Amino acid sequence: MADQLATAEDLRTLLGEDATGLTTAEAELLLQLATGAVQAAAGQSILQATETVAVMGTVESWLSLPNRPVTDVSSVTLDGAEVSDHKRFGDRLWRARGWAASAYEPSTVEVTYTHGYLTTDAGAQLARSATLMVAAQMFSNPSSAGGFSIDDYQEQGTPNSDMAGMVPQRLQQALRRQYGPGARMVKIG
Repeated sequence: MADQLATAEDLRTLLGEDATGLTTAEAELLLQLATGAVQAAAGQSILQATETVAVMGTVESWLSLPNRPVTDVSSVTLDGAEVSDHKRFGDRLWRARGWAASAYEPSTVEVTYTHGYLTTDAGAQLARSATLMVAAQMFSNPSSAGGFSIDDYQEQGTPNSDMAGMVPQRLQQALRRQYGPGARMVKIG
């Protein structure tokens, strides 16, 4: 189930009798595609991962990391030199002296950190639901023509090769609000 927000068994349960003949390999492929579409719509990776990123350092004290939520920071370097005088606050790092070795040019900050959700985390349930919905839609309508409906709401679309385009617009907006880059920022004033 690596890189999937749901399991083949979850998809079979959702599809019920319609899943007759759906092999595990087919279900996993649908879920991988749907997970990719949901993460593209969210604008970031949702599943928990550890990675090293290089970001531009400036004289500012705060450094925002690209994927959220941040659960651990294992190493930070500034232009190749280890940095230990920083603190993590949520999804950002703070350093009194800023993130540039010189005030006259930007630096490269490399951060190795863990971010994202486990598939069982409550924070991942919107993405998990969206993944199952998209996978079920791909199974029942492989060309992605048409639309979807929930109760009395309907949305129509046309075939789209864009991964995020496989996710209905309102769901894309909800995913962006929940997981996107500005999801945890609050404007004051």
